[in-house]
Amino acid sequence: MTGGSIVRAVLTGADGSILPCQFNPTTLTLAKSSHWQATPTRGAARQPRPQFVGTGPETLSAKLLFDSFDSLGGQGVPVSVAVNQLLEWTCVPTSAYNAATPQPPIVTFRWGTGVSFEGFLKSVNAQYTMFSPDGRPSRATADITLQRTPDDPRGTNPTSGGVSGRRSALVGDADSLASISYDSYGDPNLWRAIASINGIEDPRRVPVGTRLQIPPRSEAVALSSVGDGDV
Repeated sequence: MTGGSIVRAVLTGADGSILPCQFNPTTLTLAKSSHWQATPTRGAARQPRPQFVGTGPETLSAKLLFDSFDSLGGQGVPVSVAVNQLLEWTCVPTSAYNAATPQPPIVTFRWGTGVSFEGFLKSVNAQYTMFSPDGRPSRATADITLQRTPDDPRGTNPTSGGVSGRRSALVGDADSLASISYDSYGDPNLWRAIASINGIEDPRRVPVGTRLQIPPRSEAVALSSVGDGDV
């Protein structure tokens, strides 16, 4: 390879954890399906006419390799730590147990400017293939599948009087805009969109019992890209 250093792929969780790929995948598989249903009819001469039912989810699959004998300048993530991180991303974090809709963190796979895929980690199949004399894993492969996070507007409660494509959330005792953003999108950093939509000037002072409008994720991403700050 010529023309600069190798760009490493990286997995980033909405919970703040990062897992750089020690070795870039040799292949990436993108898959999406459409569903058709064919009902047998007497009038069909050879085969029934299929009817389109809907589209299936988009997925990205990759095989990752971790090897403690050839880490990045000796700074690579230990094999067992890398595998455990992948497994943790399939589980609900402790901090989200009390959320209204607890769910595992959203994970983003990014490889330079060419590949970016955001979704939840649907499956992890890790296999340790080499061990050190004291039994520590020194090499492993991990087959992972990410399923794309849907970006379609969620339905609005017809009695709420909200804008189409938006839903609402009630602020609880332990809630913050960041926690509500995490519950709604799997990403706490989109809290600025919630603040903007609801005209909140000080995100630290939102009274308990306030009902907030929650914009669709695509709108939230656009709004949150403007301005800086922390909750």
